[in-house]
Amino acid sequence: MPRYQATLLIELKEGILDPQGRAVEGVLKGLGHPVEEVRVGKVLEVVFQAENLLQAEEKAKAMGKLLANPVMEVFTLEALKELS
Repeated sequence: MPRYQATLLIELKEGILDPQGRAVEGVLKGLGHPVEEVRVGKVLEVVFQAENLLQAEEKAKAMGKLLANPVMEVFTLEALKELS
């Protein structure tokens, strides 16, 4: 069965406070980088088996829905590739 690698990006929804992002923003500004805003998220690389690319995409999206808190977070399937 083919193996796939999915890259999932999980971010806080707009309007949700991001204290970790604020801390990183403060550090960057303190080091002389004039950033306007920093938001911190999570990137997950998941390797799994699927019959085909369509099934792999469905599985990756299902995993993203399970891993993201729907009240506070959104997920994006950033990349999906077949591994050799």
